[in-house]
Amino acid sequence: MKSPIRHPQQLLDAYQAGQENFSDLILKAVDLRGVYLPFINLESANLEHADLRHAILTGATLMRIRLQSAQLDKANLIAADLIRANLHQACLRDALLSSANLCGADLSEANLQRATLAGANLNGANLRGADLTGANLSGASLFGTNLTGANLQNVPLEAAKMSYTIMPDGYCLVGENEIDDDPNKASVSIANISAYSRLAKHLRNN
Repeated sequence: MKSPIRHPQQLLDAYQAGQENFSDLILKAVDLRGVYLPFINLESANLEHADLRHAILTGATLMRIRLQSAQLDKANLIAADLIRANLHQACLRDALLSSANLCGADLSEANLQRATLAGANLNGANLRGADLTGANLSGASLFGTNLTGANLQNVPLEAAKMSYTIMPDGYCLVGENEIDDDPNKASVSIANISAYSRLAKHLRNN
C-alpha cells in the first residue's frame, strides 16, 4: 500500500520514480514553483492556493482539479485537460494554454492577462469577471461561454469561434447558424463580432 502524499517533495519523488497518477491528491497552499510534471494525472486533486508559477504541466490530466486562488503565472499548460476545473480567482498571467481543454471550467474572476489560449476549448466555461487583457484567443472556441463583466481589452474577438456567447455587457452573441458538428467552424460572422466590438468601444468612450 502506497503511503499518502502529504508534502511536495513526496509528489516529486513519486513522479520521478515513474508514478503518474495522483488523482484525488490533497496538497493545499503548497510551493510547486517551476516543477516539471508533464502528463501527470491530477484529476480531482485539491491544490487550491498552490504556487505553480513557471510549472510545466503540458498534456496533464487536470479534470475537476481545484485550483482556486492558485498562482499559475507563466505556467505551461499546453494541451492540458482542464475540463470542469475550478480556477476561480486563479492568477494565470502569461500562462500558456494553447490547445488546452477548459470546457465547463470555472475561470470566474481569474487573471488571464496576456495568457495564450490559442486553439483552446472554452465551451461553456465561466469567465465572469475575468481579466483577459491582451490574451490570445486565436482559434479558441467560445460556444456558450460566459464573459459577463470580463475585461477583453486588446483581445481581437474576430480570431475566436463564438456562438451563444454571453458578452461582457450581458449581451448574448447568437450566431447566424446553429452550431454544427464541425468544431473548426465559427458560427458567428466576422461582421457580427466586429460590429459588437465597435459598439462596445463606443459605449465605453461615452
